Amino acid sequence: MRTAIWAEGLKLRRSRILWISLLAAAMMPTMMGLVQAGVIGTPANETGGTQWEQYLIVLGSLISIGGIIGFGFIFSWLFGREYSDRTVKDLLALPMSRARVVSAKLFVSAVWCCLLAAMAFGVACLVAGLFRFEGMTGQAVATGLARYASTACMVILLSTPVAWSASVGRGYLSSLGFVVLTMIAAQFSGALGIAAYFPWAIPSLFSGAAGEENMHLNALSLSIPYAIGLLGAAVTLAWWRYADQK
Repeated sequence: MRTAIWAEGLKLRRSRILWISLLAAAMMPTMMGLVQAGVIGTPANETGGTQWEQYLIVLGSLISIGGIIGFGFIFSWLFGREYSDRTVKDLLALPMSRARVVSAKLFVSAVWCCLLAAMAFGVACLVAGLFRFEGMTGQAVATGLARYASTACMVILLSTPVAWSASVGRGYLSSLGFVVLTMIAAQFSGALGIAAYFPWAIPSLFSGAAGEENMHLNALSLSIPYAIGLLGAAVTLAWWRYADQK
């Protein structure tokens, strides 16, 4: 298992996606912070909260909406590249179980997404501290971090079905289409009044990106992303184990 994780990590370290994702994780919160500070553009203040509270809402949008795209792309790349590069048969021919191969890919994808989310929040704190955002205290940062981390975990778990989609579609396009489809469906779920029970809409509600009045979700709603994450990992493992890979 350690060998499989090392190999998947090596693929990631030697790819361009590593530097692209690092740049995005640093640039997005920086640009949003500059807007919130009034350096560029005009900051939105719909709820009348402090600068830090408004910035947390912006970060919630970044991780709950942008994370679905960014994290989904990472899962899609780690699984879909084997088919696009025609290396899947070589990978399956190795003296290693398919379960370990898939588990290593899921582990590396999840860890990398966690690191990107942590980096984005760290950069956001640096920007907020540099411009001395109103309301930024130690307790406020800790509270914001707890909700931000929970939202990031939900989004990462909701990315596991993307790995299954990339495997079934044997490449990138089907999985990226799956990401776009879930985002569109999440928008319609709000109009239908079922957003609190639609998996890909829940992180946005929980983070406050959809408004503070929608942040209070019940236990069933909060458990759905975790259930989908486990289901996505299970069906991906089953596909690699039982499907015909010819």
